[in-house]
Order: sequence, then structure tokens, then C-alpha cells
Amino acid sequence: MLSALHIENIALIRRLDLDLGGGFSAFTGETGAGKSILIDAIGLLCGARGEKELIRSGEDYALVEGLFTIPVGDPALEKLNSADALPDEDGTLFVQRRLTSDGRSAVKINGRACPLARLREISPFLIRIHGQQDTAGLADETVQRDLLDAFAGNREEKNAFLASDRDFRSLRRALEEKKRHAAGLEEKKDLLLYQAEELRKAKIRPGEEAELNAEHALLANREKVTELSGAAYKSLYRSERSAVSGIQSAISSLRRLSDVLPDGDEILERLENAKAELTDIAEGLESYAEPGENPADRLQKVENRLDLLASLERKYHTDEAGLAKKLESVELDLADLENASSDFGELQAELENAKIVWKKTASALTESRNKAAAVLAERVGSALAELDMPNVRFLISILPDGNGPDECGPDGPDRVSFLVSANAGEEPKPIAKIASGGELSRIMLCLQAALADAEKTATLIFDEIDTGISGKTNEKIGRMMASIAKETDAQVVCVTHAAQLASRAFNHYRISKSVRDGRAETEIDLLDRDGRVGELSRIMGGMKITDAVRKAAAELLEGGTAP
Repeated sequence: MLSALHIENIALIRRLDLDLGGGFSAFTGETGAGKSILIDAIGLLCGARGEKELIRSGEDYALVEGLFTIPVGDPALEKLNSADALPDEDGTLFVQRRLTSDGRSAVKINGRACPLARLREISPFLIRIHGQQDTAGLADETVQRDLLDAFAGNREEKNAFLASDRDFRSLRRALEEKKRHAAGLEEKKDLLLYQAEELRKAKIRPGEEAELNAEHALLANREKVTELSGAAYKSLYRSERSAVSGIQSAISSLRRLSDVLPDGDEILERLENAKAELTDIAEGLESYAEPGENPADRLQKVENRLDLLASLERKYHTDEAGLAKKLESVELDLADLENASSDFGELQAELENAKIVWKKTASALTESRNKAAAVLAERVGSALAELDMPNVRFLISILPDGNGPDECGPDGPDRVSFLVSANAGEEPKPIAKIASGGELSRIMLCLQAALADAEKTATLIFDEIDTGISGKTNEKIGRMMASIAKETDAQVVCVTHAAQLASRAFNHYRISKSVRDGRAETEIDLLDRDGRVGELSRIMGGMKITDAVRKAAAELLEGGTAP
């Protein structure tokens, strides 16, 4: 529900604050007072195009703010959530639209800037304007399908279709991707086989390259290494005055003093450890001093191996670790290629089963829509007859969208279209092509009445729905609007010239024009009972308001819905 409306600098409106009540409200006023301006301002909150000509002359900006109240459990919450426009914790949604004289437009929802497209996306779940030129989205076939689904109450069928559609599309994508992958592998099969053979034959071992480089450094300096490591070996172990011999002599001497020296055992243990460490070092040096393989032959083998690794690294643009990963990747690709046929078969079988389920759920969804369409069309037809439009036929066309499961959207394979024949003998046409704005508004009203139990639009606005019809029909329209407001808790707003219609409203607002500081300004006032009688008298009597006219207006109001 639109709880509060604030308008600044739009045409004749300088500044206006309006607290709107629930139920059915009527707005009346003399021609030129600013009724259309009010609709234009509310239209800006729905994402209508913001022409800078709307800005009040002499001002730099125009501003419209709307405070919406959305109760817990309202179906609109799901749509608002998907558009990232949820109300605050207290259920309020604050929408602001600002136009500037340089042609710019800015939108904020709950204080956060957002694109105009998002406002247009959420506005049908907040307000719907039915007027001479504006059908507020109900002429959109997507909205029509949503309305039919709401009337059908087919959430279960729709969810089942959505699940089957997701499964079908997921499997189809997986199969297509696997086929593309396999086709790419098949094209380079010979290359993969060659690479696998080359890398397997190389027997890449992690860390080998570092070991070979270290060994190459030793072999390249073999003479120096042999000479000096041999000398060190002799000094440590082989000569008569070697370090190991000296330590052994020290150990032998101290053993005879072990009973005398207080820390003799500790010293002996340390000498034994030193001897063992020097012996180990000496044995390591001996291996360098006396290599087992011919150094020249071993150097050649090391260089050949390093050359091979370097060549492979250059070829595959990687390092030693990357060569091992490359082999693993190539072997996986060959395994995928080998298993492709069996994988295709399994996925194809799953896809065929998913398609069967898809068709079954799509058929159930279409069936629910067909059943609901017949009932909804009958209800709208009855409502049209009630509004003295017996020759107007309302039909709902449900046809395959022609795209099939590969291309249809998540809302199913059906194209839903609301059709109307405005006169006897005329072929039904899409509702958007109905010529008469007032006639279209009345059709929309009948549609809303038929959808009263299913469609919970918070605010419905009808602009001059009374154009070209009798007072009797206007009274019926007023009754229908009051009924919609009562049965759905919707907020119904009507801008009208008809006293019979306005008398049925729960709240009656008068739009008037006055002059302040030499400039015309539009004002809106909520009327009490006497004010309503006066305004109804003005509408009924025109320039001359007699006692008889006032009495008739009072009687009309007594018979209305208002208290």
C-alpha cells in the first residue's frame, strides 16, 4: 500500500504531502486543477520516463517520494527479494525519484541508489496504473502469464517444471561440453600419443635436475675435488698422525684416568662422539677421492641427461615439476578420449530421461493454465456484462511458444495472451491494441475483480475510467472498486469526474488550484462529509448548485459505501 506521497516542483504542484488511507479512495476536481499531474507524479515512482518539462517552471529539480507498507506474507515480497529491493524490518519500502533541469534522473530505494530499470522491475508489485494511455504492464504478455498462474494457483506444477527444466538444461550442457572436449581431444589424438610416449620415456623424477646440477659441478672440478678431498681424508683418517688416530690415543689415555677425573666418563663420551663424526666425514670424503665410475663417462651422462630435461622444458614451456604435471594431464586426456563413448551413452540416457520428465511437467503446467484460463475468461466476461459491456468478449490464448525445451524460459513453454473483442463480430485482439483508453481501464478493472482472490497488488490506480459512460455504469464501477478493496485489502485509487463513482469511495480527496505569490498551485484535501456533499454537488450541478442538487448529492452519498 502507498501509505504516504511527497511531491515537489512537478508542474503546478509546488510542494504536496499526502497521507493515503487504505481501501477505496476517489480524487475529483475541476478540469485543469492538476489531476493528471498527480498521476504523472505517481508514474515517476513506477519508472515512467522523466521528462524535464515536468519540472515546475523556475525550479532546478522535481522530486517524488513514496512510502510503501508491505505486510508480512505478501506475495510481492518474493519478487522484491529477487530484485534486491526488500522492505525494512517494519515492512516499509521508501522509493525516491528525482529529476533535474539538466535532464538527469536519480532513483533511490530505501536510501540506496539503484538503476531506473530496477524501479521499473519492482513497480508492478507495488502500484498498477490503469489510465487512458498507461496499462501499467498488464498489456505485457509476461505479466499476463504471471496473473494467470496466480489465478491458477499452480505453484506446485510450476516448481516441478522449474526443477525438471534445471535438470534438463544442466545435463544438456554437460553432454555438449563433453562432446566439445572429446572432439578437441580427437583432433589432437596423435599429438597426445606422441607427447605421452616422449614424456614417459624421459622418466621424469622430481628433484633430479637439482641433483644432476650438483653432480655436474663436482665432475667438472674432478681433479681438484679428488686431490683435496683425498688430502682431507688422509688428514682425518689414513695418516699416522690423523685426527682420528689422535682422538683414539686421547681416548686410550683418559680411560686410565676415568676413576680419577670427576667428569672423566663425560669427556670420554664426547671424544667417542667426535671420533664417530670424524670417521663419518672421512668416509664421505673417500667417495669423492676415489670415484667408482670413470669421471669423464659419468660427466657425459649427466650432461646428456641435463640437455634432455632442458630440451623438454623448452618444448613444453615449463620446468621439471611442470613436465610431470604435463604427463599427468596428457594421460588424463587420453583416458577421457578412451572413455568418451561410454560417457556419452550414460549422459545421453540421463538426458533422454530428463526430457521425458520435462515434457511431463511442462504438460501439467500447460494443463493447469488451460483450466484456469477458461474459468478466468468466464469471470471477466461476467464482470464486463455487469458493467454494461455485454458485447465485449475476453479470451485467453495459450499457445506453444515454438521454441521447444532447448530455448523456452523457466516459466514454461506457453505463450499466454489476453485477447479482447471490443464489439460484436470483431476478431479478438491482444489487450494492448484496444483503442479506447476508458474501455481498456474498465476491462482491467473487471480483470482485477476476477483476480481478487489470487492477485494481491497493493495499490491499483484508475485514471478517468468513467470516460464516455452513463451514471448507472459509473455506480456499478464504484461498487466493483469498493468490493475489490474490501475483499483483497488492496488500496484502490480512482481519479474521476463521476459523482456516482466517487460516492462509493471510502475516502474522497478534492484536487483544486489556487494562486499563491502570483503563481498557480495545485492542492489536495481530504474531504469530510460536508465537503463530500459539496464536491458531489459541484460535479452534478456544474456552475449552479441548488438545494435540490445538494439534496441529491447527500442522498447519493448516503447510498454509497462511505460512512
